[in-house]
Amino acid sequence: MMLTIVTPADDRNLLSIEQLRVAAGFASSDASHDMDLARIGLGVSDRIARECGIAGDGVRPPTLKRETVEQTFRLSCPVSLLLLARRFVSGVTSVSIDGEAAATSDYELDASAGMLRRLRESRPAMWQPATVVITYAAGFDDVPGDLVLAASVAVQEQWSATQRDPLLKRDRVDGIGEQEFWVGGIGGAVPGAFSSTVQALLEPFRTMWVS
Repeated sequence: MMLTIVTPADDRNLLSIEQLRVAAGFASSDASHDMDLARIGLGVSDRIARECGIAGDGVRPPTLKRETVEQTFRLSCPVSLLLLARRFVSGVTSVSIDGEAAATSDYELDASAGMLRRLRESRPAMWQPATVVITYAAGFDDVPGDLVLAASVAVQEQWSATQRDPLLKRDRVDGIGEQEFWVGGIGGAVPGAFSSTVQALLEPFRTMWVS
């Protein structure tokens, strides 16, 4: 399988600058930290894409924002379904089989599963050995609420890290002081790039690869 980005996303950031400001605890109109927030926001968005297993082309960072991609399958045996590398598919632009364009009636998209089914006379059929090239759009123009929340929490945690450790659970000062930390992230013990709160919010957006 080979993936090529035909039309990359204009902006990989999952949050607008106003959302970034609010996530960091500023007023939505406060532009005093925009450069730092944009950098943190883009870093968080790229890490979320990697955490969710979004496929890339090896050139550009993968993203959950909408992109047009071209995926090539070189089939050596018949298969019933073609698994698209990107989920959240909004439409298939074209399909070619050994260089010949397939009619839209020759295939059917299962958008939620990210799969393309071969049709023959409106009935499911097998994809036969061939080189199949699929051009399709995948990702979000309007970022879903749970994904916005996940990115916002992650930005808040990272911004807080510039002020204090966001994993600090309790900081009591009674003469000599005492600090207690969350283990594995805020609210739970899940290892990885993000806290357990963010991990849970990202669950619906993960791509599960089957070997």
